Amino acid sequence: MSIEAVRGGELRVVHVVHAMRRVTARVRRGPLPRLAPLVQFVLMAALIALPACGAAVPPRNPQVQVRWVLPESFPAQITLHRALANQPTWQTLTFAKGEHPELGEEIAGGNMLVTLDVPERVVVVLRNPLDHPVRFWVAPHLPTPHSADPTLMTLCLCIGVTYEVPARGTWTRVIELGMRRRDAVDTLVVTHVIALGEVPTAEPQPAPTR
Repeated sequence: MSIEAVRGGELRVVHVVHAMRRVTARVRRGPLPRLAPLVQFVLMAALIALPACGAAVPPRNPQVQVRWVLPESFPAQITLHRALANQPTWQTLTFAKGEHPELGEEIAGGNMLVTLDVPERVVVVLRNPLDHPVRFWVAPHLPTPHSADPTLMTLCLCIGVTYEVPARGTWTRVIELGMRRRDAVDTLVVTHVIALGEVPTAEPQPAPTR
């Protein structure tokens, strides 16, 4: 429960207590004093229920699912692994054909259960099946549902950077993924689009002529 929800609940409780006292006192002074116990019962029920109002219940098993979109001409294999203690965030390495990176447990299907408010380091592993090196870049990630973007915790693939994977080699990068408790969802899908070539840059615009 967030601090805002707790404070809001406390404020509503105070209002209900005051209202209960005023209504009870008014009923007792009126012609129907027997209604006082009933009024107390109804308002007490509201008092018990209100602290939970407005406090969103976080999902029990929140999950971040990582998806990749690749060009048809680049049938790379991409997997996700738990990062090891000696693999810092944003570490980017390449391995020639026959070399194998040291990796933690594979995250099957790119579907990872997360602990809310605790980002987790993972390693993106891209294997190049082609006989020539490939240069690529990554577009900004796309969260689904889009409304859940503020809850995504990420130190991800840097946009605006051109990467290269050797022929028949492997490329790795350590990133962080997680989900904030506030506005958390059951499943948050994060899609990355990989494009081949160099990162496009804005061409300088000619100076305006008078």
